[in-house]
Amino acid sequence: MKIRVEFFATFREIFQAKEREITLREGSTIEDVLDALCNSENLRQEIFDNNGLKPYLIILKNDRHIQFQQGLKTEVQEGDNIAIFPLLDGG
Repeated sequence: MKIRVEFFATFREIFQAKEREITLREGSTIEDVLDALCNSENLRQEIFDNNGLKPYLIILKNDRHIQFQQGLKTEVQEGDNIAIFPLLDGG
């Protein structure tokens, strides 16, 4: 199945893309999406710390934050749109 991943702010530079389409097997989760994207130790360090996802990271599945679903265990389906961006702070 194909999933579209969009990157925002600094993640566009980190992943050197505005968006990517990835192919995963049925039953895949957000964790599988991130594993597929983070194909180097440097990329993994941008997303994960010792406690899991870095606290400033926001991941949406179809415009809904994964923390209000099943977190990293949230299943993805054909055609889903995943958005990854840092917590924005402004004033």
